[in-house]
Amino acid sequence: MKLYYTSGACSFAVHALLNECGAEYETQRVEMSAGDNKKPEFLKLNSRGQVPVLVDGDTVLREGAAILMYVADKFKSPMIPQSGAERQAALEWMMFCNSTLHPAYSACFFIARQTIDASAKEAIMNAAAARVQMLWDDVELQLGKTAYIAGANITVADLMLCTMANWLSATQPKFGPKTIALIKKVTARPAFQAALATEEVTYKAAA
Repeated sequence: MKLYYTSGACSFAVHALLNECGAEYETQRVEMSAGDNKKPEFLKLNSRGQVPVLVDGDTVLREGAAILMYVADKFKSPMIPQSGAERQAALEWMMFCNSTLHPAYSACFFIARQTIDASAKEAIMNAAAARVQMLWDDVELQLGKTAYIAGANITVADLMLCTMANWLSATQPKFGPKTIALIKKVTARPAFQAALATEEVTYKAAA
């Protein structure tokens, strides 16, 4: 297997999961700032020019949530429970990260990079940042009920949450105490630490 990633991006959760599963794999860093994602050899793998991309033999996967499910299934990882209410909760929070929290952050990144009018930028960014904060408040509410975001045990959703918690360049939400505790115990895991080292990422959230 080979993982194409950008340091600290959503691909990080895949990187951490591969480590959790004890997988044998290669990595290829894709530097967006250098235009690596627009090079012909990468576009052959993903015409959208996005990471993550996972190549496993003849299989090429291009969407983060799909890759996470593929890896978990391949290695029969408890990071996505196989059945029952635990599985449904894990999938719901995976989709929250993928389809709700990630787009909220994407809006902040887009505003920071693309909005030229300074007066308009502040108001728009404040609204986008408030949306991100509201979502983290919802995470804090859930963590008042469960040890990890989807229940008693760690799941892929926790890896995704802790990946996104470190996206501090455009907005810096205030994490609640239960969220901080989650971040600290997930990021302390050897698999997470190994991915940080490989990607040369400094983890600052909840520091």
